[in-house]
Amino acid sequence: AVFPPSAGDGETGPAYDRQRAAAALAATSWTTVLVGGPGTGKTHTVARILAVLEQVIGSNPRIGLCAPTGRAAAQLQASINRFGGLEATPIAHTVHALLGIWRDGTVRHGPDNRLPYDVVVVDETSMVSLPLLTALLVAVREDATLVLVGDPAQLASIEAGTVMADILG
Repeated sequence: AVFPPSAGDGETGPAYDRQRAAAALAATSWTTVLVGGPGTGKTHTVARILAVLEQVIGSNPRIGLCAPTGRAAAQLQASINRFGGLEATPIAHTVHALLGIWRDGTVRHGPDNRLPYDVVVVDETSMVSLPLLTALLVAVREDATLVLVGDPAQLASIEAGTVMADILG
């Protein structure tokens, strides 16, 4: 229902479609890594993955969207808004804002106060530093679905780590 029929669909069913496969994987796995180069439809696919997860999880799942920069979060938000196929449109934040990291080093969400989300999407994961991704991972509930999105060939974080390349390696 979320993915329109593709040109390769036939009598035996839908043709293999990587976006459909990513949605099926996200619906059946705790963690999904979605990679692709610029313009390949990663955020377009994320919106559809969220629509599938709404159907799988049930009404009004709590969705946390984040990216390493305000600009990347705004682009993610724009893509989700363009899709318009979600029950409630989640709001994208920076990873720091999602975790509640303050300038004085205070962190709101961590292992003792997990994020309240059923689904957490991290866009532009290749730009996230290793310490920040670690802080995010310990804050995600054990029963939540995590979707990491990015381009391993993109610029890495200016801080420590090349997380997307390391995950794929």
